Formats: sequence, structure tokens, C-alpha cells
Amino acid sequence: MAEGKRPGGLTALAVLNFVFGGIGAIFALLAFGGLALIREAQKQAESMGGKYEGQSLTIAYVVVLMTALAAFLLITSGVGYIKQKKFLGRTLGTVYALVSLTGTVLTFATGGGVGIGGIIFSVYPILTLIMVNTTFKDDLTN
Repeated sequence: MAEGKRPGGLTALAVLNFVFGGIGAIFALLAFGGLALIREAQKQAESMGGKYEGQSLTIAYVVVLMTALAAFLLITSGVGYIKQKKFLGRTLGTVYALVSLTGTVLTFATGGGVGIGGIIFSVYPILTLIMVNTTFKDDLTN
């Protein structure tokens, strides 16, 4: 590849990262609010002498933190794709994909079930993992 030329596919990947990262950041903020609902449901169940049987607050915190981390990694690796940086682009892009896939598996394992949403949320991280480590491997070298 000629010096200073960025492949169009890498630019498209960066744009998708910015869009998905922004959406992920919004979801993470909303999910932080959802944690308050879980805490309130636990208090209500205890005050009524019952036992709360909803989602574990600990697991909810882990999922929300992983969502926020994935959003941060998406945006940061998008900057790395634009600047064609090895660490910011390739390394953090790979870390994003692994964090996202781990979060999806965790959701499945804790009773979230395997549905169309989980499958859709697995496609982009898998494509990212493949593309930054094969297709754009030589372009992310700075």
C-alpha cells in the first residue's frame, strides 16, 4: 500500500466503530440506570419478606461495565483505524472483539438465552477480529 493511503474498507470499519461505540455508550448509560431498578426491586422484595429472584446485581454490574468498556474500545480503536496505528487499531480492535464476545457469552450463560440479538451482537466482533488480523493487518503498522 502506498504511503499515506488508507484503504476504504479500513475507513468504513472506523466509521462503523464510531457509530456502534456511540450506541454502546448510550446503552451503557441507560444500563447504569437499570442497575438502580434492580437494587430497588431487591429492596422491595426484602421489605415484603420475600426473596428477589431477578438478575443478580453483581452480574448486572459486570455486564454494564463490559458494555461501557466495549464502547470505549470501539471508539478508541476507530481512532486507531483512522490513524493506521498498530496498538490503537489492531490491538485495541482485537481486545474489543474479545471483550464483546465474552460479554455475549456471559449473557447467554447467566440466563439471557441465545436469541437473534445475541447472534447479531456477535457478528461485528467476529468480523472485526478477522479483518484487523488478516485483511488490514499490513495497513495497521504505524
